[in-house]
Amino acid sequence: MELQILNDQKLLDSMRAEHQKLIDKKEVLVEVKDLSKYFNVGKGKTLKAVDGINFNIYKGETFGLVGESGCGKTTVGRTILNIYKPTKGDVIFRGENVKNIKGAKKVRNFKKNAQMIFQDPYSSLDARMTIGEIIGEGVKVHYPDYDENKIKNRVSNLLQLVGLNPEHGARFPHELSGGQRQRVGIARALAIDPAFIVCDEPISALDVSIQAQVVNLLNYLQWEMGLTYLFISHDLSMVQHISDRVGVMYLGNLVELADNKQLYANPLHPYTQALISAIPEADPESTTKDRIKLEGEIPSPVNKPSGCSFHTRCIHCMDICTKEVPKVTEPEPGHFVSCHLYK
Repeated sequence: MELQILNDQKLLDSMRAEHQKLIDKKEVLVEVKDLSKYFNVGKGKTLKAVDGINFNIYKGETFGLVGESGCGKTTVGRTILNIYKPTKGDVIFRGENVKNIKGAKKVRNFKKNAQMIFQDPYSSLDARMTIGEIIGEGVKVHYPDYDENKIKNRVSNLLQLVGLNPEHGARFPHELSGGQRQRVGIARALAIDPAFIVCDEPISALDVSIQAQVVNLLNYLQWEMGLTYLFISHDLSMVQHISDRVGVMYLGNLVELADNKQLYANPLHPYTQALISAIPEADPESTTKDRIKLEGEIPSPVNKPSGCSFHTRCIHCMDICTKEVPKVTEPEPGHFVSCHLYK
């Protein structure tokens, strides 16, 4: 069963316009302050997965986080949700420091309000449980007054909300397609009415034909329920479609942050420029843009280069880039970049 409302463009446009009013208030829901997450990898070596990043996520918006594999995107999402404890820095959720949330009641309340949709719809669902049990598990924990009948109705409504049939609740994960499993992952995240969801590459494991359906579903659910997303992806074209603001990560650092339209129309950091130049165009014979090819391999986060971490692959590398870490500047309102070209 598909959501018929997704075919009603006029209604969707109206919902989006109403939701935009929530975003325009710029009410900070999540504040990331000088966040770092390091891992001890043995022999006295430290992997700097996330290294001193700063950004805010406003209530109701979709904040896109992009970069190559291994740049630290997923670590950021898991640290925000307190799955990983930060090495340094703070995550403030609704005015409260996440690392100070202690006690069963407070921890449960935080988990109720901040959920995650995992990247792999195949391994993130327990193969021994039915779909109904998977979705209903969180309901049992966070709504202890619900009886079996109420939980069953809740699961049935959620399945319909994400475009599945209530009958799917009796099936096991291996009986569903990849797109259906990811919808189950979305339903599980929505089951306890969260305010904030980390979407960790939620479409990367799906067929291209299914990806657009899942993204449209995420948009609809956000507008309908007033949700806030951190959308993690390496697919810049999809991030452009779904995000309000975008942050670009490289080797654990946030190198650029801007409004969606600003970033794609006028990328400032050489790394962002290279990523955007690589987005395929619909016309294979188009010559409207030149591809910027990055030379060399990404350095190891265990042994990061001195100065700007991107200088080993940058075509604009200057002497200062090898010695000094660039400070974050704001060349135009709301557009932040960490690069010596904009000193």
